[in-house]
Amino acid sequence: MNYKNLLFGVLTLALTACSSESEPDTAATPANQPAKVVQPADPTARMARAVGTGKPGAAVDIKYEFLARPAVGKPVELELALIPNAGVNSLEIVITGMDGVTLAGDLTASFTDVKMGQPYQHKLSLLADREGVFYVTVAATTHIGGASMGRTFSIPFVVGTPAAKEKPAAPPKDATGQPIQSMPAKESTH
Repeated sequence: MNYKNLLFGVLTLALTACSSESEPDTAATPANQPAKVVQPADPTARMARAVGTGKPGAAVDIKYEFLARPAVGKPVELELALIPNAGVNSLEIVITGMDGVTLAGDLTASFTDVKMGQPYQHKLSLLADREGVFYVTVAATTHIGGASMGRTFSIPFVVGTPAAKEKPAAPPKDATGQPIQSMPAKESTH
């Protein structure tokens, strides 16, 4: 077969494939096969996970997302997603900040008749008065049956580009490579 015939065959095949209308392939999906159920995307997939401090307590996970890049003097919204674990009947949160950050909006929230694994949303606004690394604290309390359990979560709030802390200089070494230790001066009478 020469080059022209091969090229003509490929072009003919390509044009035939492009011009024909495709019909649904009914043989590929038998009537007795159930349709696939498409699960909705996780609405918290893009969010970071808040770090719980201390021992595990409240049966809840917290995820968060800042809706804009934090900057000094500009308010930024913080979106929280509270995700209860099995057995939780209701949950409550109290939100606090630290010096240098002003919190605005509802700093408490309550959710009743919660369902395991379903995210419950809460938003508030943060305003930093200077650059630095700050923390927002979320104290969560869950109610399971007649018992209450609490847990505290920390959310880092980084504003600007804070300077990295310098490591202390390594102590000087003697001729053998051992560190030289400073000793307090002692007065002698000799």
